[in-house]
Amino acid sequence: MIKNDIEQSIIKALKERNTSELKVLRFVLSEIKYAEINQQKDLFDEEVSSILQKELKKRKEAIELFKKVDKNDLVKDEEKQLTVIQRYLPAQMAEEELNQIIDQTLSGLTDTSNIGKIIGLVVSQTKGRADGSLVATLIKQKLSSA
Repeated sequence: MIKNDIEQSIIKALKERNTSELKVLRFVLSEIKYAEINQQKDLFDEEVSSILQKELKKRKEAIELFKKVDKNDLVKDEEKQLTVIQRYLPAQMAEEELNQIIDQTLSGLTDTSNIGKIIGLVVSQTKGRADGSLVATLIKQKLSSA
């Protein structure tokens, strides 16, 4: 389980006195535990993965904002946090594989006017192995070229 891996990594980071990694792991674990308390159950890996995806998205947005205001030290810090979180996510799907899924989904639809529905279908098929913004971009490109 992803949660167990994070807990083991916290112990390892404590022993190695790796404070930057420890800070990120503790925060992520607290988010997972918070979700478990709210849902009153232990989370499955898919649910933990979705929490990690949300944290990843927050880091990416922070990086973009810090780049705009030229805060390179904060950009580096966020990028380090990003790499720590990415270690616990399943491997991301290759763009070619993602394009195949998008093509299959689009070929099975008669109405391609509802982009949100198409994105939802593709994201549900990828099960957290593809970034939602990348999926949206690829779908919009395919629909505009069609």
